[in-house]
Amino acid sequence: MPYRVSWIIENRLLLIAYDGVISRADLVGYLDESMTMRDKANEILGEGGPLVHTITDARRMSKNEMTFKDAQTIAQQLRHQRVGWSIYIPKNAIDQFFANIGHQIVGARYRSFPTVTEGIDFLKSVDETLRNLDYAATEESISRSPFKK
Repeated sequence: MPYRVSWIIENRLLLIAYDGVISRADLVGYLDESMTMRDKANEILGEGGPLVHTITDARRMSKNEMTFKDAQTIAQQLRHQRVGWSIYIPKNAIDQFFANIGHQIVGARYRSFPTVTEGIDFLKSVDETLRNLDYAATEESISRSPFKK
């Protein structure tokens, strides 16, 4: 699946956006890339520094080809990281249901919202270091290309 991994706020707020079909290989690829980015951010922020939060925007995902067994295997292989909240923007109720299960399996602090802006508003309410964040990007600018193929 095409995906994009980028910083909304350098070393603090990571955005993962999907566009199209997600396969197991795609999931492994974006997880590796995002975990590497979080590792580097945590090194910069230092032990006890602010947490790195992640927003995953799946509204443009057309299909998820993973099986539940694939998701379980991947969850078991994830290395533990110092992470903040995982915010998920689902395409539909079924996608949200499976995201809820996946986040529970890995034990992540998790919330789901209909828009990225609402997810950021939540993060601002629970992380005092983000309270003064002046977030001006539009929903359209967040979820558009370029995506990795």
